Amino acid sequence: MSTVWFRDLGFYNNPFSIKPAAFHDNVLGYEKVVDEVSYGILNNKLVVLEGEYGNGKSTILRRLLHDFGGKKQVIYYSCNRVDARLNVKKLLNGRYGFLGKLFDMKPKDMILLLDEAQDLGAKDYQKLYSYYQEGFFKSIVLVGKGIEKSDISKEFKPHLKEIDLESVDEDTAVKIVKKRVGDLNLLSDAIIKTIFSKSGENVRLLLKNCEEACKYAVQTGRKKVNEDVLAHIFKEKIEVVEEKKSSPKKVIKKVKKEVEKEEIVVKEPMKVKIKEKEEEEKIEVKKVVKKKVVKRAKKKEEEEVISSKKGNNVYDPERYKDMMHASAEELLNAPTDDLF
Repeated sequence: MSTVWFRDLGFYNNPFSIKPAAFHDNVLGYEKVVDEVSYGILNNKLVVLEGEYGNGKSTILRRLLHDFGGKKQVIYYSCNRVDARLNVKKLLNGRYGFLGKLFDMKPKDMILLLDEAQDLGAKDYQKLYSYYQEGFFKSIVLVGKGIEKSDISKEFKPHLKEIDLESVDEDTAVKIVKKRVGDLNLLSDAIIKTIFSKSGENVRLLLKNCEEACKYAVQTGRKKVNEDVLAHIFKEKIEVVEEKKSSPKKVIKKVKKEVEKEEIVVKEPMKVKIKEKEEEEKIEVKKVVKKKVVKRAKKKEEEEVISSKKGNNVYDPERYKDMMHASAEELLNAPTDDLF
């Protein structure tokens, strides 16, 4: 067994290194934040990026340093240095080395990335604005936690763009670890999620604790990080809930049931619609029949009326029945009005 634990797992370097430079292009979960900051830089903004310790702020800065051309266009400075306060003139002169300092040479249109900027004061912001106004900086990015915005010069306020860096979710945390170690059997997804939760959902602590867990597992001859390993790391009993994987047969059965349910849901409305259509057709038939009956009755009634009118002008033998019993002499002597 090698004295360096990660060599036994096939890694040349520590895969859980928390140095941002080691994985400067690995910004899983922060793609939108990188885009927002980049947009602010391109639009000459003073960008203020705030977030919790260990949640990827420095990694994002390294990514920006890489994307915008490195040292040729970007100046990176960490404000937590104890040797001196922020010296903007010195940073600009440093672009040209010894000659820059000797002849006070300063480049134009630079991008200034200031890490751990929460300790900057009102005087620092005044200096920054002066160089910004003169065109030495086209954009400034401040990164930290608890940056006092009230100290920022009022002249800077119209150019200010604020961005909050939120914590990643557990699925993204798994992707971050997998990006570094690949499909390492030593760490299951459930174990990574448990470590992430016990690390306060902090990415830097997640990587640190994953390193400790893998190191202890390798040193004790374990093939997987389990609850006993986590109990040793966090000094408490920990229960890991492994995700259950469904068998192919169960999955097929479940899908079949869902399809059958969908068919039933589709068929029922169809039946209702067909029934409604049949009822409508019956009603229409009844209306047509009724209309025809009424029409026929009306026609018959009209014919009877016409017939009755014609009957007044037709000879009716019954009307003259009594007259037929009289003699010819009586008929001849009767007045015309009596005859007709």
